Amino acid sequence: MRLLHTADWHLGKIVNDFSMIEDQRYLLNKLIEQVKTLSVDAVVMAGDLYDRSLPPKEAVALADEILTRIVKELGVPVLAISGNHDSSERLEYGSRLFTQNNLHIEGTLKEKTRRVTIGDANFYLVPFADPAFVREKMQQPEIRTMEDVARYQIEAIKAEWNPAEINVLVAHGYVINGNVESVETSASERPLSIGTAEYVPVGLLEGFDYVALGHLHKPQKVKEDHIRYSGSLLKYSKSEADHRKQATLVDLEKGKVSLTPLHMEPLRDMKILRGTFAELLGQRSNDYVFFELLDQEIVFDPMNQLRKKFPNAMGLEYCNRQANAVSSIALTQADLKAKKLPDLFTDFYEDATNTTLSPEARKFISQEFQLAERSTHETH
Repeated sequence: MRLLHTADWHLGKIVNDFSMIEDQRYLLNKLIEQVKTLSVDAVVMAGDLYDRSLPPKEAVALADEILTRIVKELGVPVLAISGNHDSSERLEYGSRLFTQNNLHIEGTLKEKTRRVTIGDANFYLVPFADPAFVREKMQQPEIRTMEDVARYQIEAIKAEWNPAEINVLVAHGYVINGNVESVETSASERPLSIGTAEYVPVGLLEGFDYVALGHLHKPQKVKEDHIRYSGSLLKYSKSEADHRKQATLVDLEKGKVSLTPLHMEPLRDMKILRGTFAELLGQRSNDYVFFELLDQEIVFDPMNQLRKKFPNAMGLEYCNRQANAVSSIALTQADLKAKKLPDLFTDFYEDATNTTLSPEARKFISQEFQLAERSTHETH
Protein backbone atom coordinates (compact mmCIF):
# COMPACT_ATOMS: atom_id res chain seq x y z
CA MET A 1 0.00 0.00 0.00
CA ARG A 2 1.36 3.40 -1.03
CA LEU A 3 -0.48 6.44 0.29
CA LEU A 4 0.11 10.16 0.13
CA HIS A 5 -0.48 11.81 3.50
CA THR A 6 -1.52 15.47 3.40
CA ALA A 7 -3.47 17.74 5.73
CA ASP A 8 -4.40 21.34 6.48
CA TRP A 9 -4.95 22.63 2.95
CA HIS A 10 -6.88 25.59 4.43
CA LEU A 11 -8.41 26.51 1.09
CA GLY A 12 -9.56 30.13 1.09
CA LYS A 13 -6.92 31.17 3.63
CA ILE A 14 -6.15 34.88 3.89
CA VAL A 15 -2.82 35.83 5.48
CA ASN A 16 -2.31 39.49 6.39
CA ASP A 17 -4.92 40.56 3.81
CA PHE A 18 -3.37 38.42 1.04
CA SER A 19 -5.55 35.67 -0.45
CA MET A 20 -3.61 32.41 -0.78
CA ILE A 21 -5.94 30.86 -3.36
CA GLU A 22 -3.55 31.31 -6.31
CA ASP A 23 -0.68 29.79 -4.31
CA GLN A 24 -2.91 26.91 -3.21
CA ARG A 25 -4.01 26.16 -6.77
CA TYR A 26 -0.40 26.18 -7.97
CA LEU A 27 0.81 23.76 -5.28
CA LEU A 28 -2.17 21.43 -5.50
CA ASN A 29 -1.58 21.04 -9.22
CA LYS A 30 1.99 20.09 -8.37
CA LEU A 31 0.57 17.58 -5.89
CA ILE A 32 -1.50 16.04 -8.66
CA GLU A 33 1.66 15.59 -10.73
CA GLN A 34 3.24 13.73 -7.80
CA VAL A 35 0.21 11.47 -7.49
CA LYS A 36 0.32 10.80 -11.23
CA THR A 37 4.01 9.82 -11.35
CA LEU A 38 4.39 7.93 -8.05
CA SER A 39 1.71 5.23 -8.48
CA VAL A 40 -0.11 6.26 -5.32
CA ASP A 41 -2.91 3.94 -4.09
CA ALA A 42 -4.70 6.57 -1.98
CA VAL A 43 -4.51 10.23 -0.99
CA VAL A 44 -5.25 11.22 2.61
CA MET A 45 -6.36 14.71 3.65
CA ALA A 46 -6.37 14.71 7.47
CA GLY A 47 -8.63 17.67 8.18
CA ASP A 48 -8.96 21.41 7.55
CA LEU A 49 -9.74 21.18 3.88
CA TYR A 50 -11.06 24.74 4.20
CA ASP A 51 -9.86 27.60 6.37
CA ARG A 52 -13.27 28.48 7.75
CA SER A 53 -16.67 26.91 8.19
CA LEU A 54 -18.21 29.02 5.43
CA PRO A 55 -15.50 29.02 2.74
CA PRO A 56 -15.51 31.48 -0.18
CA LYS A 57 -16.78 30.20 -3.53
CA GLU A 58 -13.24 30.24 -4.97
CA ALA A 59 -12.12 27.79 -2.29
CA VAL A 60 -15.06 25.44 -2.91
CA ALA A 61 -14.43 25.56 -6.67
CA LEU A 62 -10.75 24.74 -6.14
CA ALA A 63 -11.55 21.80 -3.86
CA ASP A 64 -14.02 20.48 -6.44
CA GLU A 65 -11.46 20.83 -9.23
CA ILE A 66 -8.57 19.15 -7.41
CA LEU A 67 -10.53 16.32 -5.81
CA THR A 68 -12.33 15.55 -9.07
CA ARG A 69 -9.05 15.38 -10.97
CA ILE A 70 -7.53 12.98 -8.43
CA VAL A 71 -10.44 10.54 -8.27
CA LYS A 72 -11.69 10.79 -11.89
CA GLU A 73 -8.69 11.70 -14.02
CA LEU A 74 -6.11 9.71 -12.04
CA GLY A 75 -8.44 7.07 -10.62
CA VAL A 76 -6.93 7.40 -7.12
CA PRO A 77 -9.19 7.21 -4.03
CA VAL A 78 -9.21 10.18 -1.66
CA LEU A 79 -9.91 9.87 2.07
CA ALA A 80 -10.71 13.15 3.84
CA ILE A 81 -12.00 14.13 7.26
CA SER A 82 -13.17 17.40 8.74
CA GLY A 83 -10.86 19.45 10.93
CA ASN A 84 -11.59 22.11 13.51
CA HIS A 85 -11.68 24.82 10.80
CA ASP A 86 -14.21 22.98 8.65
CA SER A 87 -17.98 22.88 8.90
CA SER A 88 -18.49 19.16 9.41
CA GLU A 89 -22.03 19.12 7.94
CA ARG A 90 -21.13 21.17 4.87
CA LEU A 91 -18.03 19.10 4.20
CA GLU A 92 -20.02 15.88 4.32
CA TYR A 93 -22.82 17.07 2.03
CA GLY A 94 -23.12 14.59 -0.88
CA SER A 95 -20.64 12.17 0.67
CA ARG A 96 -22.69 9.06 -0.14
CA LEU A 97 -22.71 10.02 -3.80
CA PHE A 98 -18.99 10.88 -3.68
CA THR A 99 -18.18 7.48 -2.20
CA GLN A 100 -19.35 5.81 -5.41
CA ASN A 101 -16.53 7.67 -7.14
CA ASN A 102 -13.88 6.82 -4.52
CA LEU A 103 -14.07 10.21 -2.78
CA HIS A 104 -14.52 9.27 0.88
CA ILE A 105 -15.34 12.36 2.98
CA GLU A 106 -16.19 11.94 6.65
CA GLY A 107 -17.38 15.20 8.12
CA THR A 108 -19.57 14.32 11.10
CA LEU A 109 -19.08 12.03 14.05
CA LYS A 110 -20.93 8.71 13.79
CA GLU A 111 -21.82 6.14 16.42
CA LYS A 112 -19.56 3.75 14.56
CA THR A 113 -16.30 5.03 13.06
CA ARG A 114 -16.30 4.75 9.30
CA ARG A 115 -13.91 2.18 7.86
CA VAL A 116 -12.81 2.29 4.24
CA THR A 117 -10.84 -0.65 2.85
CA ILE A 118 -8.50 0.00 -0.07
CA GLY A 119 -6.39 -2.90 -1.22
CA ASP A 120 -5.16 -4.68 1.88
CA ALA A 121 -5.43 -1.66 4.22
CA ASN A 122 -8.28 -0.49 6.44
CA PHE A 123 -8.60 3.28 6.90
CA TYR A 124 -10.50 4.50 9.98
CA LEU A 125 -11.78 8.03 9.38
CA VAL A 126 -12.20 10.03 12.60
CA PRO A 127 -13.48 13.58 11.95
CA PHE A 128 -12.82 16.31 14.49
CA ALA A 129 -15.45 16.68 17.23
CA ASP A 130 -15.17 18.57 20.50
CA PRO A 131 -15.88 16.94 23.89
CA ALA A 132 -19.25 18.63 24.48
CA PHE A 133 -20.61 17.42 21.14
CA VAL A 134 -19.35 13.85 21.63
CA ARG A 135 -20.64 13.75 25.21
CA GLU A 136 -24.14 14.71 24.10
CA LYS A 137 -24.32 12.69 20.88
CA MET A 138 -22.93 9.49 22.37
CA GLN A 139 -24.60 9.95 25.76
CA GLN A 140 -21.26 9.55 27.52
CA PRO A 141 -21.28 11.93 30.52
CA GLU A 142 -17.70 11.05 31.48
CA ILE A 143 -16.26 12.63 28.32
CA ARG A 144 -14.76 15.99 29.28
CA THR A 145 -11.50 16.41 27.34
CA MET A 146 -10.07 15.67 23.91
CA GLU A 147 -8.20 12.78 25.52
CA ASP A 148 -11.54 11.33 26.64
CA VAL A 149 -12.89 11.71 23.10
CA ALA A 150 -9.87 9.95 21.57
CA ARG A 151 -9.96 7.12 24.09
CA TYR A 152 -13.68 6.51 23.48
CA GLN A 153 -13.26 6.48 19.69
CA ILE A 154 -10.14 4.32 19.57
CA GLU A 155 -11.44 1.77 22.04
CA ALA A 156 -14.54 1.38 19.83
CA ILE A 157 -12.35 0.87 16.75
CA LYS A 158 -10.13 -1.71 18.43
CA ALA A 159 -13.12 -3.62 19.74
CA GLU A 160 -14.00 -4.58 16.15
CA TRP A 161 -10.80 -4.48 14.11
CA ASN A 162 -8.51 -7.30 13.02
CA PRO A 163 -5.05 -6.42 14.38
CA ALA A 164 -3.47 -8.83 11.88
CA GLU A 165 -4.52 -6.57 9.00
CA ILE A 166 -3.04 -3.18 8.01
CA ASN A 167 -4.93 -0.54 10.00
CA VAL A 168 -4.54 3.17 9.36
CA LEU A 169 -6.02 5.92 11.54
CA VAL A 170 -6.84 9.30 9.97
CA ALA A 171 -7.45 11.93 12.66
CA HIS A 172 -7.23 15.63 13.41
CA GLY A 173 -5.98 16.69 16.82
CA TYR A 174 -3.20 17.77 19.14
CA VAL A 175 -1.19 14.64 19.93
CA ILE A 176 1.75 14.91 22.34
CA ASN A 177 4.44 12.66 23.73
CA GLY A 178 4.30 13.40 27.44
CA ASN A 179 4.24 17.22 27.29
CA VAL A 180 3.34 20.03 24.92
CA GLU A 181 7.02 20.73 24.18
CA SER A 182 7.25 17.35 22.41
CA VAL A 183 5.69 18.87 19.27
CA GLU A 184 6.11 22.20 17.52
CA THR A 185 3.13 24.44 16.91
CA SER A 186 2.62 27.63 14.89
CA ALA A 187 0.61 30.84 15.19
CA SER A 188 -1.94 29.91 12.50
CA GLU A 189 -3.31 26.89 14.37
CA ARG A 190 -6.63 27.59 16.09
CA PRO A 191 -7.14 26.07 19.57
CA LEU A 192 -9.15 22.85 19.42
CA SER A 193 -11.12 23.29 22.60
CA ILE A 194 -12.08 26.15 24.91
CA GLY A 195 -12.05 25.45 28.62
CA THR A 196 -10.94 21.83 28.41
CA ALA A 197 -7.62 20.11 27.78
CA GLU A 198 -7.00 19.72 24.04
CA TYR A 199 -4.06 17.30 24.21
CA VAL A 200 -4.14 13.61 23.33
CA PRO A 201 -1.35 11.34 24.65
CA VAL A 202 0.39 9.44 21.88
CA GLY A 203 0.05 6.19 23.81
CA LEU A 204 -3.62 6.00 22.85
CA LEU A 205 -2.65 5.61 19.19
CA GLU A 206 -0.41 2.58 19.59
CA GLY A 207 -1.36 -0.49 17.62
CA PHE A 208 -2.14 1.25 14.33
CA ASP A 209 0.22 0.56 11.47
CA TYR A 210 0.13 4.22 10.47
CA VAL A 211 -1.49 7.31 12.01
CA ALA A 212 -2.10 10.17 9.56
CA LEU A 213 -2.56 13.30 11.64
CA GLY A 214 -3.70 16.81 10.82
CA HIS A 215 -3.79 20.09 12.79
CA LEU A 216 -0.14 20.97 13.50
CA HIS A 217 1.39 22.75 10.54
CA LYS A 218 5.00 21.59 10.84
CA PRO A 219 5.82 18.12 9.43
CA GLN A 220 6.86 16.00 12.41
CA LYS A 221 6.57 12.65 14.08
CA VAL A 222 5.10 12.13 17.54
CA LYS A 223 7.37 9.65 19.35
CA GLU A 224 7.28 7.07 16.53
CA ASP A 225 7.89 7.51 12.79
CA HIS A 226 4.54 5.96 11.89
CA ILE A 227 2.59 8.47 14.02
CA ARG A 228 3.00 11.80 12.31
CA TYR A 229 1.77 15.13 11.07
CA SER A 230 2.26 15.79 7.38
CA GLY A 231 1.98 19.51 8.09
CA SER A 232 0.27 22.12 5.94
CA LEU A 233 1.16 22.30 2.26
CA LEU A 234 1.90 26.04 2.47
CA LYS A 235 3.23 28.47 5.07
CA TYR A 236 0.39 30.36 6.71
CA SER A 237 2.07 32.61 9.30
CA LYS A 238 5.35 34.29 10.17
CA SER A 239 5.99 31.53 12.71
CA GLU A 240 6.09 29.01 9.83
CA ALA A 241 8.68 30.90 7.76
CA ASP A 242 11.44 28.43 8.65
CA HIS A 243 9.31 25.31 8.00
CA ARG A 244 10.12 23.12 5.03
CA LYS A 245 6.69 22.07 3.87
CA GLN A 246 5.96 18.68 2.39
CA ALA A 247 3.50 15.92 1.69
CA THR A 248 4.49 12.49 3.02
CA LEU A 249 4.71 9.44 0.77
CA VAL A 250 4.04 6.34 2.88
CA ASP A 251 4.91 2.82 1.71
CA LEU A 252 3.11 0.50 4.08
CA GLU A 253 3.28 -3.21 4.77
CA LYS A 254 2.21 -5.07 7.89
CA GLY A 255 4.92 -4.31 10.43
CA LYS A 256 6.92 -2.08 8.08
CA VAL A 257 6.64 1.61 7.18
CA SER A 258 8.82 3.56 4.76
CA LEU A 259 8.48 7.35 4.58
CA THR A 260 9.55 9.76 1.83
CA PRO A 261 9.06 13.54 2.17
CA LEU A 262 7.83 15.21 -1.01
CA HIS A 263 8.99 18.82 -1.12
CA MET A 264 7.27 21.00 -3.69
CA GLU A 265 8.41 24.54 -4.45
CA PRO A 266 5.57 27.01 -3.90
CA LEU A 267 4.63 29.79 -6.26
CA ARG A 268 5.84 32.26 -3.61
CA ASP A 269 7.82 31.46 -0.50
CA MET A 270 7.16 33.09 2.88
CA LYS A 271 10.23 34.39 4.66
CA ILE A 272 11.64 36.85 7.17
CA LEU A 273 14.16 39.49 6.10
CA ARG A 274 16.17 41.16 8.84
CA GLY A 275 18.31 44.26 8.50
CA THR A 276 18.33 48.02 8.45
CA PHE A 277 15.84 49.84 6.26
CA ALA A 278 18.61 50.92 3.87
CA GLU A 279 19.88 47.33 3.54
CA LEU A 280 16.40 45.94 2.86
CA LEU A 281 15.61 48.67 0.33
CA GLY A 282 18.56 47.44 -1.72
CA GLN A 283 16.92 44.02 -2.21
CA ARG A 284 13.94 42.81 -4.23
CA SER A 285 11.57 39.80 -4.05
CA ASN A 286 8.08 38.63 -5.06
CA ASP A 287 7.88 36.27 -2.08
CA TYR A 288 5.72 36.92 0.97
CA VAL A 289 7.99 38.84 3.32
CA PHE A 290 7.96 39.85 6.98
CA PHE A 291 10.52 42.56 7.75
CA GLU A 292 12.45 42.87 10.99
CA LEU A 293 14.06 46.32 11.05
CA LEU A 294 17.23 46.88 13.03
CA ASP A 295 17.04 50.66 12.82
CA GLN A 296 17.22 52.50 16.14
CA GLU A 297 15.04 55.34 14.87
CA ILE A 298 11.58 55.25 13.34
CA VAL A 299 11.59 55.29 9.53
CA PHE A 300 8.89 57.35 7.86
CA ASP A 301 6.31 55.18 6.06
CA PRO A 302 8.65 52.19 5.67
CA MET A 303 6.06 49.65 4.45
CA ASN A 304 4.93 51.67 1.44
CA GLN A 305 8.52 52.31 0.46
CA LEU A 306 9.47 48.64 0.80
CA ARG A 307 6.43 47.47 -1.18
CA LYS A 308 7.95 49.10 -4.28
CA LYS A 309 10.60 46.36 -4.10
CA PHE A 310 8.53 43.73 -2.28
CA PRO A 311 4.96 43.78 -3.67
CA ASN A 312 3.91 40.93 -1.34
CA ALA A 313 5.25 42.44 1.89
CA MET A 314 3.15 41.15 4.78
CA GLY A 315 4.40 42.78 7.95
CA LEU A 316 7.06 44.87 9.63
CA GLU A 317 8.40 45.31 13.13
CA TYR A 318 11.30 47.09 14.79
CA CYS A 319 13.38 44.48 16.61
CA ASN A 320 15.44 46.84 18.77
CA ARG A 321 12.37 48.82 19.76
CA GLN A 322 10.25 45.74 20.45
CA ALA A 323 12.64 44.60 23.17
CA ASN A 324 11.92 47.85 24.98
CA ALA A 325 8.20 48.04 24.22
CA VAL A 326 7.36 48.03 27.92
CA SER A 327 8.59 51.28 29.39
CA SER A 328 10.82 51.17 32.45
CA ILE A 329 9.76 54.70 33.41
CA ALA A 330 7.51 54.81 36.46
CA LEU A 331 6.70 58.36 37.48
CA THR A 332 4.32 59.64 40.10
CA GLN A 333 2.36 62.88 39.85
CA ALA A 334 4.93 64.43 42.16
CA ASP A 335 7.75 63.38 39.83
CA LEU A 336 5.96 64.95 36.87
CA LYS A 337 5.58 68.23 38.71
CA ALA A 338 9.18 68.25 39.98
CA LYS A 339 10.87 67.44 36.67
CA LYS A 340 11.34 69.95 33.91
CA LEU A 341 9.99 69.25 30.41
CA PRO A 342 13.46 68.79 28.81
CA ASP A 343 14.31 66.17 31.44
CA LEU A 344 11.00 64.34 30.94
CA PHE A 345 11.54 64.28 27.18
CA THR A 346 15.12 63.03 27.63
CA ASP A 347 13.98 60.22 29.94
CA PHE A 348 11.29 59.18 27.47
CA TYR A 349 13.63 59.23 24.46
CA GLU A 350 16.34 57.20 26.18
CA ASP A 351 13.81 54.64 27.39
CA ALA A 352 12.13 54.27 23.98
CA THR A 353 15.38 53.97 22.01
CA ASN A 354 17.50 52.21 24.64
CA THR A 355 20.24 54.80 24.15
CA THR A 356 21.98 57.44 26.26
CA LEU A 357 21.97 60.99 24.98
CA SER A 358 25.24 62.89 24.85
CA PRO A 359 25.68 66.14 26.83
CA GLU A 360 25.52 68.03 23.53
CA ALA A 361 22.16 66.41 22.67
CA ARG A 362 20.80 67.20 26.14
CA LYS A 363 21.88 70.82 25.76
CA PHE A 364 20.20 71.01 22.32
CA ILE A 365 16.92 69.64 23.73
CA SER A 366 16.99 72.14 26.59
CA GLN A 367 17.57 75.02 24.16
CA GLU A 368 14.70 73.90 21.90
CA PHE A 369 12.29 73.74 24.83
CA GLN A 370 13.38 77.21 25.91
CA LEU A 371 12.78 78.58 22.40
CA ALA A 372 9.36 76.94 22.26
CA GLU A 373 8.43 78.34 25.66
CA ARG A 374 9.64 81.85 24.69
CA SER A 375 7.67 81.68 21.44
CA THR A 376 4.52 80.71 23.32
CA HIS A 377 4.88 83.66 25.74
CA GLU A 378 5.48 86.11 22.89
CA THR A 379 2.32 84.86 21.09
CA HIS A 380 0.21 85.53 24.17
